Amino acid sequence: MKPDPVATTIEGDHASSTLHNGNIHHSIYITLKDKSPSAIKKQLELGRKYLTKHPGEISFFATVLARNLTRHKQVDYLFNEEDYDVAFIMIFADRHAHDAYQVSDDHVNHFIPKSNLNWQKIRVFDSVEE
Repeated sequence: MKPDPVATTIEGDHASSTLHNGNIHHSIYITLKDKSPSAIKKQLELGRKYLTKHPGEISFFATVLARNLTRHKQVDYLFNEEDYDVAFIMIFADRHAHDAYQVSDDHVNHFIPKSNLNWQKIRVFDSVEE
C-alpha cells in the first residue's frame, strides 16, 4: 500500500504530528529593543519590502499590537499576549512555498540582517489548514 500523498508524518521528541498539504500560516511576533514609533515603522517597512510577493504567498499582513481590547471574563485564565511590538502574518499555498520563502534571498540576506539588530525576542508560529 502506498503512503498517503497528502500527508507526511514528522516524528518529534514527544509526539508525532501529521502535516497535510494545506495552506501554511506563518506568524512572526517580534519584541523590539527600541519601541519608538520610528523603530516600529522601520520594522513594518522592512517586512513589507522583503517578506511580500514570494512565490506561493497568498496573503501578507504587517501589524502592531492591538492594545486595550475588551476580553470576556468567562475563562479566568484567559489573557492576551502583549509582549511583542510588531507581527507579520503570511499565508503560503503549501509547504513548498513556505520552505522556498525560508531560504529566499529577500528573507535571509535582506530582511533578517536589516531587521534583527533591534530584536529583543522573536517568536514564530507555523500552522497548517486541515
